Amino acid sequence: MTDTDISADEPTISTEIDSSLPLDLRFALLWSKTVTKRAGVHWWSTATPTGNAVTAFRITRTGLRVDTWGPGSAWAVEQLPALVGLRDENVNEFRPEHPVLRRIANRFGSFRVGATGRWYESTVTTAIGQRVVAADAAQSRERLARYHGDTSLGGPMGVLPDPTTLLTLRDHDFHRVGIERSRARVLRVAAKYADRLERLDGVPGTEAIAWMQRLPGIGPWTAGLTSAIAGGDPDAVPVGDLHVPGIVTFAFTGEVGGDDDMLEVLEPFAGHRGRVVRMLKLGGVGPPRHAPKPFRTDLSRF
Repeated sequence: MTDTDISADEPTISTEIDSSLPLDLRFALLWSKTVTKRAGVHWWSTATPTGNAVTAFRITRTGLRVDTWGPGSAWAVEQLPALVGLRDENVNEFRPEHPVLRRIANRFGSFRVGATGRWYESTVTTAIGQRVVAADAAQSRERLARYHGDTSLGGPMGVLPDPTTLLTLRDHDFHRVGIERSRARVLRVAAKYADRLERLDGVPGTEAIAWMQRLPGIGPWTAGLTSAIAGGDPDAVPVGDLHVPGIVTFAFTGEVGGDDDMLEVLEPFAGHRGRVVRMLKLGGVGPPRHAPKPFRTDLSRF
């Protein structure tokens, strides 16, 4: 980590979270865009029900070493075990017995899925990734937090703007951070329904995904990833993803298929389909890529 990543103030809370359970942060935190990693330390920037918090954590021999800053520190420390997958009890039912899964199973320390517990933020970070390459989406998230969120607590990424602030932003403000009008419209929807989104915490994944898709601009891809990120839903599948259906179908059939084919081959893993997708995505399984390099456009330049 660098000096610019560290808050100038002493941590609000410094503690150790004991755990004898194996952890794999890359697996647990996949798709969680409010978490970044610098020099072996993971940083979580989030708006909690009690205020903003920036939390730095790393795996130790006995669990997790945690330092956190801001008024939301106590909430963040309480949520951290869920974030890293320690509260994923369904993992005990999962048996990667399929030959494809067995071959890649030894690459992970655990198959636990994490949950941020923050549904508005997860919807916003996912919606920013609609129809753009990952690098452009990451840049837009960072700029949105820097220009309109809270960077006072330190860390490599600021806390995203709260719903009230986001609803005050004009099209020009979104354009400045690289978000065009159609995605900005979805972010405003997320902000408008932020309170209702937060009440999805604890709701079964299928119900949460179905409710989110009633909102304008939120389809199965955004809803599925949000449920996976915020709720730790081990069954959520990002239907409509550019690459995931090809990865999954190729892994199990040797052929590249679409969403319907993906859902068909995942059916035997019902309840853990999202967990299987994580294994395949992180395990490097998939068809050879021959597509040209994605075209990147920085909208803020126009």
